[in-house]
Amino acid sequence: MNNIFCFCVFFCFLVNGQKYSDYRVRYDNFEENDERALEFVNAYIKEAKTFKNYKELTQAYRDAVSFSRNKKIEYADSAVWAANQACDPDLIGNSYLTKGSVYYFTYRKYQKALDEYLRAWKYLNESKDPYLRHKNMYHIGVVKSYLGYYEEAFTLFSKCRSYYRDTYVPSNFPNLRYNMKKGYLNSLHQMGICLFYMKKRKEVSPLINEGLQASADDKNFYIERSYFYKLSGILAYLREKDKEALYDFNIALAGIEKKSDFTNTSLIYYLKGKILLRNHKKNEGINYLEKVDSIFLNRNFAHPSVREAFELLITHYKHKNDNKKELYYTKQLLQFDRVMHHDFKYLSGKIIKEYDTNDLLISKKELESSAFYGYIVAGISFGALLVVSARYYKVRKSVKKYQIHGDQTLGEEDKDTVPTKLSKLPEKLVEEILDKLEIMEQNRFYLEKGITQNQLAKKLKTNTAYLSEVINEYKGANFSTYLNRLRIEYAKEMITTSAQWRKYSIEIIAHECRFSNRSNFSKLFTELTTFTPPEFIQKIKDENGDP
Repeated sequence: MNNIFCFCVFFCFLVNGQKYSDYRVRYDNFEENDERALEFVNAYIKEAKTFKNYKELTQAYRDAVSFSRNKKIEYADSAVWAANQACDPDLIGNSYLTKGSVYYFTYRKYQKALDEYLRAWKYLNESKDPYLRHKNMYHIGVVKSYLGYYEEAFTLFSKCRSYYRDTYVPSNFPNLRYNMKKGYLNSLHQMGICLFYMKKRKEVSPLINEGLQASADDKNFYIERSYFYKLSGILAYLREKDKEALYDFNIALAGIEKKSDFTNTSLIYYLKGKILLRNHKKNEGINYLEKVDSIFLNRNFAHPSVREAFELLITHYKHKNDNKKELYYTKQLLQFDRVMHHDFKYLSGKIIKEYDTNDLLISKKELESSAFYGYIVAGISFGALLVVSARYYKVRKSVKKYQIHGDQTLGEEDKDTVPTKLSKLPEKLVEEILDKLEIMEQNRFYLEKGITQNQLAKKLKTNTAYLSEVINEYKGANFSTYLNRLRIEYAKEMITTSAQWRKYSIEIIAHECRFSNRSNFSKLFTELTTFTPPEFIQKIKDENGDP
C-alpha cells in the first residue's frame, strides 16, 4: 500500500514537472509586453503555487514581468519573494537583477536600478553559475557606461560578449540558447556605445556588421537588431551621410518604439532633428526636438546626450521673440540638469562604494594567495585605513570646529542667535546627524519645493528638536537662514560653472534657487558675497571671457 502511495506521489510530481515546461512552450512565441501571454503565465503561477514549487514560481513571476505592461514591478517583487522562499542564492540574485532591469530599461529609474543590481551582486559575485555572474556583470557595465566610465564598461561588456558567444549550449536547451544569444547581442550593442564615447568610430563599424549578421533572419531578435540600426544611424550621422542616417533611424525606431524604450527614442528624435536643421528644414527639425521635450515632460527623464535639444529650442524661440516658449524651455533645461545631476551623484557614489570596493576585495583575495603580492596588499590596506581615518578625523574636526568657533562667515546679527551653551546631545548622535546632513546637502535637498524642518528630520530619521539643535549649534544659524545660505552657494556655483546660467535673468535664478522673489534673493546674495547678483555675473563673465 505504501509503495502504491509513493508511486502516486512520484507520478504526480513527474506530471507536474512536465506541465511546467508545457506552460512555457505555450507562450514562447509571444513578444515582450504582449499581455495575451499572461493567460498562460498565470496558469503556470497557479500551478507552481499549488505545489509550493518556489523555484518554478520564481521563474513564472519573472516571465510575467516580461509580458506585463503595467505590473512589472509587482511581478518582480513576487519573484524576489518566491526566490527567498526557495532559499536559493542564485534565484534570489537573479530576481533582484530582473527587478533592476525593470527600473533601468522600462522606467529609467537609475538609482533604484543600481540598488537592485548591487543587491543581486551580493548573491551572485561568488555564484558557481557563470551565466548569472556575467548577467550581473553586464548590468553593472550598463551603469558604468551611463556614468561615463566607458573603458571600464567596455572591458566588462567584452568579457560578456566572449562568454555569451563562445559558450556551447546543447540544442535541447532552447531557452538558454535564446538567453545566451540575447546576452551576446546586447553586449555587442553596449560595446558599440562605449566606442562612440571613446571616439573610436572605426572600431564601431565591424561590431555593427557583426550584430546585424548575427540577428539576421531571426524574428526572435528583431528588437535587438533595431539597436544595431540605431548605431549604424549614429555612425552615418557623424560622417554627415544624412540620407543613410535617416534611413537607419527609421528602421531602428520601429523596434525601439515597440519596446517602449523612450530613452533611445528621444536620442533618435534629437539626432533626426539635428539632421533636418542642418539640411535647412527648420520646422521639421524643431518638431523633432519638441518631441524630445514631450518625452522628458512625461517621463522626467531623457537620454543624457539630448541636452542640446533644449538649448536649440531656447535659441530658436529667442530669435522668434517668443518669450513664453523661451522661458518654458529654459525651465525645462534647468529641470533636465537637476535630474541628470541628481542621478549622477547618487549612482557614482553608490557604485564606487558598493560595487568597486567589493570588486577590489575579490581581487585582494586573489592577491593574498600569492606571497609575491604581500607587500602590495599591505600597502592597499594601509591606504584604505588612511582614507577611513581621514574621513573620521574630518568629521571630528568639523564637529570640534563648530563647537569652539561657530561659523566664521556669520554676520554680526547671526552671531547673536548662536547659542553659547554647547549641545547636550551625545557626540555620536551629533556626528551621525552631521554626516547625514552632509549627504543631503550633496543631494541638494534645499532645492525641493516647500522643504520644512519637519520633512528634513523625517528624511534624516531623527526628530525636529535634535535637528534644530544641531543646525543652530553646528551650522551657526536657524533652519531658514541655513537653507537660504545653501541656496546662495548653489546660485554662485551654477553662475560660476554654467555659461547658460549667466544668461538667465535674476528672476529665473531666484526662482530656480527656490526664493520666493527676486528682492529677497538679491538682498541675501549681496550680504553673503558683497556683490549684487548682476555684479557677480559680470565678474564671472569677465573671468571666462564671455561675450
